[in-house]
Amino acid sequence: MSFVSNLEHEYDQVKTRVDGLLARLDLAWKKLSNQLEPKELQGIVSLLQRAHDQAQYAILHGELPPGQTPVPWELAHGLSVLHLGNAAPLPQTVAELQTQVMKDGTLLGCRQWELLDLRWSEALLNWLENLRDHAPFGSTPALIEMADDVLLDMAGDWGTGYFDSQSAAQRVANLITQDKPDFTIHLGDVYYAGTGSEENADLADWPQGSQASFSLNSNHEMYSGAHGYFAEIDALFPRQQGTSYFALFNSHWLIIGLDSAYAADEMNLYMDGNLDPTQALWLKDLVASKGQGRRIMLLSHHQGLDISGQQQTALYKQVLAALGRAPDYWYWGHLHNGICYAPRDGMYGRCIGHGAIPYGVTSELKGNAQVQWSETLSADDPNYPLRVRNGYVKVRLDGPQISETFIGETGAVSWSRP
Repeated sequence: MSFVSNLEHEYDQVKTRVDGLLARLDLAWKKLSNQLEPKELQGIVSLLQRAHDQAQYAILHGELPPGQTPVPWELAHGLSVLHLGNAAPLPQTVAELQTQVMKDGTLLGCRQWELLDLRWSEALLNWLENLRDHAPFGSTPALIEMADDVLLDMAGDWGTGYFDSQSAAQRVANLITQDKPDFTIHLGDVYYAGTGSEENADLADWPQGSQASFSLNSNHEMYSGAHGYFAEIDALFPRQQGTSYFALFNSHWLIIGLDSAYAADEMNLYMDGNLDPTQALWLKDLVASKGQGRRIMLLSHHQGLDISGQQQTALYKQVLAALGRAPDYWYWGHLHNGICYAPRDGMYGRCIGHGAIPYGVTSELKGNAQVQWSETLSADDPNYPLRVRNGYVKVRLDGPQISETFIGETGAVSWSRP
């Protein structure tokens, strides 16, 4: 069976589950009807409609409507499949819509992991089912002392599952294993909705560091209420102490991992990072006790800057208020891209959300002086001809010095800075 035929077969299998999805939707909607005000319910319907309209516009024009804020496209197919409105059906097969690259590098198409992948409807359904049912928030963050010479390997948006020897996720995992790092850190996103079965299947293959490994919370983990996420960090990431934020330190560095998803706006599918008061207070106390005389490296799922590197996010302003200054380095995921930004306010921003999800060349970054590097090298993938390389970052701390190496899935160096 050819790749395309296999995908068509998979879509046929997904479609046979639509009746089951509708039954689950009916139960979830009745439950929400007893929990939410009519205005909130109408807000969900309006959000679904806006996502669907954006998708239809993008199919025709290759970009979002001018001046509009992008809506989570997990919602787009949901409007058609789950019958929450009168939307015209979106394309569902490769034959109906050939893949194209949007200016932010996102692949607009119907195949797996592309924006109109029909499976995102199940992520939407998990969001509805868990909108008022979240796992308890851990509040015993780890504080671990590390050596002055350490190697950290990090990747974001890596949890795609369906691993085989040729998948980008498996290639990245194999390369990290070969590095034999002291610490490995997954910056979040287990697809499609961070359910218990997805967390167990996807993170079971995450390469472990010799000292410890960590995994951050994200919007996709929150779609299932973070129940699967918190169970999985208990099982596979014991040094996190059941808590979604943590810190590492040595004589020269303080590394802080944040949970930017748990307190994010659930009515916007947790797309914009936010810190809850407990974590913000912990961050202030941590910097007061361990930040003096140390350089600060921040890790989060959500970004501190927009994709252009020009605009600060609300999360950036929260972090600035807690730290009293910008961090020296900030690594984030969320955007499916590999990008290194020029220093801003003394901070080196890095997007490493290119761990596994297929994406293309980000044309809107071309000529941007704020961008030192973004991944543009083809993955030479016959299944996804427009895809550029996935990868990860290798960070060496040697006393006060830092060296960064961005590694592509082939093992070749994409970008480095001593």
